[in-house]
Amino acid sequence: MSNSIISLLNEAQKKVLIAAGKTETFKAGHTLFFQGDDAKEMYLVKKGKISLFRLMPNGDEKLFGVFIAGDLIAEMAMFMTPRKYPMTAKVEQETVLSVFGDETITGIIMDSPELSIKVITYMSNKIAKLMDTLNILTQVNANQRLIMKLAEIYNDQPQHEGKIHLTVTKKLLATQLGMTPETLSRVFKKLKDSGFLQESGNYITILNISLLCKSVDLAPDLFACQTNCKRI
Repeated sequence: MSNSIISLLNEAQKKVLIAAGKTETFKAGHTLFFQGDDAKEMYLVKKGKISLFRLMPNGDEKLFGVFIAGDLIAEMAMFMTPRKYPMTAKVEQETVLSVFGDETITGIIMDSPELSIKVITYMSNKIAKLMDTLNILTQVNANQRLIMKLAEIYNDQPQHEGKIHLTVTKKLLATQLGMTPETLSRVFKKLKDSGFLQESGNYITILNISLLCKSVDLAPDLFACQTNCKRI
C-alpha cells in the first residue's frame, strides 16, 4: 500500500475510503475476476496471495504478477476506458481482501483537484515503468534483459549497499523477462561463474557494476546509484 493510489490520500480521504469499503474472504481456487469483466472494484490484500494472469493469443495463460499482503489490485483498471479488467485474478490461498467500489474511488478523487494531480503524476510514472519493462523485453540478448531488470529493481530499493532483494520467484521473474526458467537459471549461473554476481537466498550482490554492464554491452548508468559502482 506504500506505493499505490491509497498512499496518495490524506487521512480524511482514507477514512472515507475505508468506511465505504468492505472486507471479504476467498478460498483458494476462487477466481476474483476474469479478463474482460467490468472493472467495478479494486482490492487491497490484507492476507493471502492473488495471482494475475493474462490470456495470450495462442490460448496460453501468462503469469503477470503475484500480489500479497499490502498490495493493491486493479487500481489502474479504475481509470481505463472501457473500464475492463485487463487480466484474470485467481486466489492462490485463503485470502482476505478490502474491497473498494469504483464510484467511491472516483468520487474521492473528483472532490480534490490536488489529489487529481497526484493521481495523474502517479499513473504517468507507472506507465513510464511499464515502458521500461517493454524496453527490456525488446532486448534480444537474455543477459541484457536480466541486467536491465536487476537495474530496475536496484534503483527502486532505497537502501541496498550493492544488494538486490528479489521479491518475486525466479519463475515469475523469467516470465516477466520473456524467457523460460531454465534459460534464466543458465544466465544467472554464467554471471555468477564469471564473478559478477553472488546469490544468497532472495538477495543478489553485484560485485562490480561497471564490469557487469560492460560484459553485456550496457552502460553502467543503468544503475542510478553510482556510489556503489566500485567493487564492494
